Amino acid sequence: MTDILNLGAGNKPVENAINHDLRLDPARPWVTVAWDLNDLPWPWEDNSFDLIVACAVLEHLRINLLESVAECWRILRPGGILHVKLPYWNSDTSFIDPTHYWRFSLRTLDVFDPDTSYGHKYTFYTPYKWQIIQPARLNDAKTSFSAKLQVRKEAG
Repeated sequence: MTDILNLGAGNKPVENAINHDLRLDPARPWVTVAWDLNDLPWPWEDNSFDLIVACAVLEHLRINLLESVAECWRILRPGGILHVKLPYWNSDTSFIDPTHYWRFSLRTLDVFDPDTSYGHKYTFYTPYKWQIIQPARLNDAKTSFSAKLQVRKEAG
């Protein structure tokens, strides 16, 4: 079994990963798992992956970011990495797509890391803690940003 999960693979498969999308499509043979991520729990076992790639997918979910990130926490192994790409709240691309449910700032992910001021202040939002290992950075067009978080949980 692979140690990488690519959520919402669409037209961007990740080599040597489980490539997931909402539905199977003969035009996208790399997609091997179809699942609506709004349906919890997700179909993977606890502690299944070392890396989850979620590029341009979390904003399309009706479930909120706390719920989707909690599921990522559950299926990542201790020390696992979540790599996200999200639309920047102040960009046209954030608002043009009618399937975007959520808006994100460069500080949105801070609530998950207790070492940040927001994460320290809002510890009650979620019991699932992370360490931001690559802070959110805007792309050159200022339409989206990427960040990496490392799960904080004990093996066991």
